[in-house]
Amino acid sequence: MNRTSALGLLGLSEPIRAQDVQAAFRQRVKRAHPDLNGTDAPLRRLILARDLLMRQLRNGPDISEIIEELSDPAEPLRLSVETAVTGGGIVTDVPLPLELIHDAGPGRSLMHRKTLRITLPAGLRDGERLRLKAARPGGTEHVFRIEIERRDDLHAEGHDLCLTVPVDARRLRLGGQLRVETPHGLQTVDLSDAVDNRLTLKGLGLPATSRYPAGDLHLRFEAYETPLRPASDLLAEFHRKWA
Repeated sequence: MNRTSALGLLGLSEPIRAQDVQAAFRQRVKRAHPDLNGTDAPLRRLILARDLLMRQLRNGPDISEIIEELSDPAEPLRLSVETAVTGGGIVTDVPLPLELIHDAGPGRSLMHRKTLRITLPAGLRDGERLRLKAARPGGTEHVFRIEIERRDDLHAEGHDLCLTVPVDARRLRLGGQLRVETPHGLQTVDLSDAVDNRLTLKGLGLPATSRYPAGDLHLRFEAYETPLRPASDLLAEFHRKWA
């Protein structure tokens, strides 16, 4: 893991302070608990990202970490989970090649960028490399490293997707059918089939490609309580509407 991937995992952008790192870690650590994900991999990655950034804030970046980041020719390409599932067209900026920059001075490759319109295939995985060939002979080839964004309610883990679904606590206790909005569209699930408020939908994770099998969609139902309104409030509202 390098600084760029650690920042992305914690949802941070430069510049950062120690309190920013700790706050982002605390916000995400509960959702990364092994009991919620069936694996400790998300928690380990969060801890690694936090420790790397905190160490750099204390001691400055380690030269080996800088070399690792600079030696990777791939441009990070951030995608939503939905785009990773369905593919489609996106617009992104990339550095302009040095040979096309006429301004002198250090850092010019970071200051000059061009816009690309890319059509992505469905089923891209986090960390996967995507090579974009030049449109004309002698043009510049671009290599992208896919980074699938993590939302509070939805993220990718390998081939699988994990989705948190808020459900009224009374409805969750009673069971019955529920319509759930997923990256694959609306799905009807039976709450009575859930075990410990969890349910797996086979084959509804990241779609299969020539390199990868289809993943599963892991639903976690999060109960919330709907406050009961006093009878006097309901009666007053009835009179307002029908008086």
